[in-house]
Amino acid sequence: MIDSVQTLDSRELSAVAGSVGQVREVAARIVGVAKRQRIAVVLVGHVTKDGALAGPRVLEHLVDCVLAFEGERERSYRTVRAIKNRFGSTSEAGVFEMSHSGLVEVLDASARFVEGATRAPGSVVLASMEGSRPCWSRCRRS
Repeated sequence: MIDSVQTLDSRELSAVAGSVGQVREVAARIVGVAKRQRIAVVLVGHVTKDGALAGPRVLEHLVDCVLAFEGERERSYRTVRAIKNRFGSTSEAGVFEMSHSGLVEVLDASARFVEGATRAPGSVVLASMEGSRPCWSRCRRS
């Protein structure tokens, strides 16, 4: 596991770490070693405040799968979804809950969201789309 690929650099290139050339070169070398050794490698990349992969998008083209790990500070739930998956679907998501012992898979996320949102009279649960991303909303009538 390498965190963060945007901070690595090759001495053979004069560009700064995080530049298109550096990210392409370093990631390509890591991917090459992983393929020759037949090992899995996780490259962790930073995201911008807008949620886009920080730095050059060339990294997305070098890897087999791009996963987004998302969550809100005030909630205990975290979602993992595939943005790119060369070998599978990108229409599925995993939901996890942060517990005192770490992340725990939420086996029935729909039931958990509905249960927590419908306790107050007049509450509704709404699944909507924000761009290409499904969002759960909890609304209460005041």
